Formats: sequence, structure tokens, C-alpha cells
Amino acid sequence: MRHPASSTSRLARRGRSLAGAALLVAAAALVAVPLDAYGYGATGNPAAIAFYRVAAAKTDALPAYVLNQTGWMRASDSVQKNHVTWAWGFAQFHSRLVVFPAREHIVLVQHAGSTVWLEDVITPINARCHALACKQYPIEIVVHRTVAYEGIVLKGGAKCFKKEALRKVPYTVGTPFWVAVGHFAPKVVHGALTEITSTYVNEGQHVRETDLITTTTKLFAVSEMHAAAAPARRAFSYRITDGRLAKVPRSPRITLCS
Repeated sequence: MRHPASSTSRLARRGRSLAGAALLVAAAALVAVPLDAYGYGATGNPAAIAFYRVAAAKTDALPAYVLNQTGWMRASDSVQKNHVTWAWGFAQFHSRLVVFPAREHIVLVQHAGSTVWLEDVITPINARCHALACKQYPIEIVVHRTVAYEGIVLKGGAKCFKKEALRKVPYTVGTPFWVAVGHFAPKVVHGALTEITSTYVNEGQHVRETDLITTTTKLFAVSEMHAAAAPARRAFSYRITDGRLAKVPRSPRITLCS
């Protein structure tokens, strides 16, 4: 599983001026979730656990790679009203939120098995919108170990950013991105891909994770997570597709909005 650096269900809604002034409208407090909070490390089939641990170590050892993800976050923004909203996990379905399904394009740069920094470009998809007035723009989040930044992408990358508290973004850095946690079923080999299925509980929701890992290189290829419904928590699923980068990118240049 991805390292549970932050809790599954949180929202951040922010009134944001493109000129740089920002006003927090609503945000849920975030807490780091240590591995022992799940009640176990890795249990189940030894061969599957060993294979997964090798894949996690190899993927975490890559200098850089990219993830394309759907289902984990919803977001919205309005240039006219100067605000952005995002939420993740089961919080994305809160009835008070006006947010849309979003695609995430995440670039991770790593060193010594841990994430150094990451950039997440979140693109809300309002399928009913056919007018400029309701157009959704990508939101760019850049996360370093001690600080995060967010900006609205109007053309190319975000032209300026404002600082964002680490507890209000869905990822942290400074730890391995993949770790072996949960109860593992026997692995299933599908030629070039090996399927690993694990289950665990996260914030009261039973999660079933299915990973397709390349059999030869032992790098993650595709992952799907299904969180079952629980009291006050809606079921949801999300999907991750891993990609490779030819070279290590530079961290985005940060210009603070004036």
C-alpha cells in the first residue's frame, strides 16, 4: 500500500485570490497515521509478502517516476470567485461540497528509498460544463518535507503559489511511498505481470488492494483500491497507473503570489 502519511478522509476548501490573498473557508485537521495504527504489519502468504516487499523497495528506489490516479480526490475551482476546493478519501462525497471527479498526475522524486518532493496536478472534470463561466482549471500542489504550495494552472504551470499547511494536503514526503502492510493472499502470475492482493482496515473501512507488478523488473504497474462502506463512510475506489521518467525533473520553481 501507499505509505499512510495522512488520513484517508479529509477536505480542504479555500477561498483563493489569484493575486495571492487567501482565506481558509473550511478544513479538517489532518493527522499522520503510523503503520501500527492498522493493527499489523504484513501477514498472510510469505511468498506474496516477499514479492511485494521487493517491489516496494525497487519502486521506492527509483530516482523519479510518475503516477496517474483517479478516484482518490475530487476538486473544483472558480477563477471568477477566486477559490479552489479539494477533498480526498470518503470526504470527497460530503454533501456540502461542490466538487467534481478529478485526474491526478503525480511526479515523485526520491532519494535513498524515500520521497524528497512531489508535484500533484489535479484536474477537476465537470462533464456538464460547456461554458467558460464553469470551466475547471488544474490545481498544482507541490509538497516538500517542511512546506507545501498550491496554485491554479491557467496556462502551462501555475504562475504563482501560496503556501499550504502540510496537514491540508493529501501527501507527505520524507518516507517511502510504498510499504508492505495488510493480509496478503497468494500471488497470481499472469505472464509479464504478477498480481498481489492484500486487505487492511483504514479509518474503519475495509480496503482491498490489488497490485499488478511487472514479473521481471518487480516494479509497480497498476494498483486498484476498493474501500468498503462503513458507518458514516461511503464506499469508494481509486486506481493508480505507474509510469517511468527518463530523467529526474527539477523541482517546480516557486514564485509566491504577491
